[in-house]
Amino acid sequence: MELTMVSHYINAFGYITIFLILFCGIVGIPAPEESFLIILGMFIAKGQLLLYSSTIYACLGVIVGMLVAYALGRYAGVPFFSKYGKYVGLTEPKLKAAREKFHKHGKWTILFGLFVPGLRQISPYLAGISHYPFLLYVCFSVIGGIVWVLSFLLLGYFVGDQVHISIIVGGAILFFVVYVILQLRKKRSTRFKGSDHS
Repeated sequence: MELTMVSHYINAFGYITIFLILFCGIVGIPAPEESFLIILGMFIAKGQLLLYSSTIYACLGVIVGMLVAYALGRYAGVPFFSKYGKYVGLTEPKLKAAREKFHKHGKWTILFGLFVPGLRQISPYLAGISHYPFLLYVCFSVIGGIVWVLSFLLLGYFVGDQVHISIIVGGAILFFVVYVILQLRKKRSTRFKGSDHS
């Protein structure tokens, strides 16, 4: 996404553009969310956008998108996949297993899944399909959404002009993957210690 294109849309339609682009990206309509946030940070650094307004609209776009996707997953997802899931390999047992797994690891998926393209679009729907507790989902969505938005806005604000966007996005994904691997290893070592004592 080019700076001139972002500037044109924001000048034409105002801060609601920020809300709409991030909302669409979360619900699964293709949108370059990370690069868009980094570009917003660059505009804020240059004084062309207000930090407070940009952050509020960005966070609202993400959180509302996550809530809409959750609702669609909860009220339309189960009947849809029960009827058509077999055609894409999502049988009832697989769907049940996915729900159980999400209830175990849902907190971390909601909090940090936004940092992984693809996962951030799937996890809200999966949370709804799994009937993940709504209040917990809202709480984790708000925290995760604010952290994700601020992370990329601040990256754009401080280093957007010096580092290529693809490097920043790649670094964020790498950081998340390393974090997940370390957590899995930690859980495995805990299990092994528990089995040794038994």
